[in-house]
Amino acid sequence: LLQGFSDEQFQQKLAELHRTLGGKKLNRLGAERQKLLLTVQSQVLPKYGFEGSPIGVLQMLHAFSEPHLAESEEISRVGAMINQIIFVEPASASEQEPDSSQVKSKSVRVKLVQHPEEEGPGHLD
Repeated sequence: LLQGFSDEQFQQKLAELHRTLGGKKLNRLGAERQKLLLTVQSQVLPKYGFEGSPIGVLQMLHAFSEPHLAESEEISRVGAMINQIIFVEPASASEQEPDSSQVKSKSVRVKLVQHPEEEGPGHLD
């Protein structure tokens, strides 16, 4: 997700949303940002067993709230980086397109296992 959200084209689209909707139409900005985020999430989440949909995003977020994942320093660090690049409004035009050489991407492999006695999404261990 970090790599997809750091992509130059994605960042340009996000900056355009902030230019056109930021400050005035916050509800619409949030909705349009969610649609844009889903363009990346829908490609990445299925690789990890989640639907490439808003439901899959919620399932992923729930999985990351599990104690063994929520307490991971690496996951917290990457999550903070993702939040920084998708939720912080660019301060100026020069900051709207991050320098890709400064974005360090690191893979984090997470194995999610469902307990046999649990059924359905949201019961991940």
